[in-house]
Amino acid sequence: MAPRVHDGLKQLEQLITEKMPITQHLEFSLSTGEGEEIIASAPLKANLNHMGSAFGGSISMLTALTGWAMVHTLLDEMRHKAQILIQESDIEYLQPIRDDLRVVCERPEESAVERFHDMLERWGRARLDLKCKIDAAGERAVTFIGRYVALASDEELVEAATGKGPA
Repeated sequence: MAPRVHDGLKQLEQLITEKMPITQHLEFSLSTGEGEEIIASAPLKANLNHMGSAFGGSISMLTALTGWAMVHTLLDEMRHKAQILIQESDIEYLQPIRDDLRVVCERPEESAVERFHDMLERWGRARLDLKCKIDAAGERAVTFIGRYVALASDEELVEAATGKGPA
């Protein structure tokens, strides 16, 4: 099944490239897959290294922003406004990538999403571990695990403390 592109993801692409200008060179696009995963695609040509394979820095940036896009999407679903930060990440490069890049960020299990939501509601901050992967030539080429933190906006913190919405 081909990835699905949503208007919200097109807006998110625009937000990322405007607010994180370093991502513009990636020439990436966002879509969703069958299991509600977020997929970031980018052409190899824009992300080449001197050896004719994908540049590790581009791979790292693309995997991190794919996880960031997942957190952003989850927060939108929850109707939360929050700042998203990456707290910690680990990336494993298993083989060179000589094709266009396709990062898949798996949607976390619903229990993890519920914990994330509950923590954000209660404490005004929450963290979520996400896994992203890139396959090349039918095998795993990259595995990325990132811990993302969401910090509620000041407006949301006031609403939670007072039980009132905006005036």
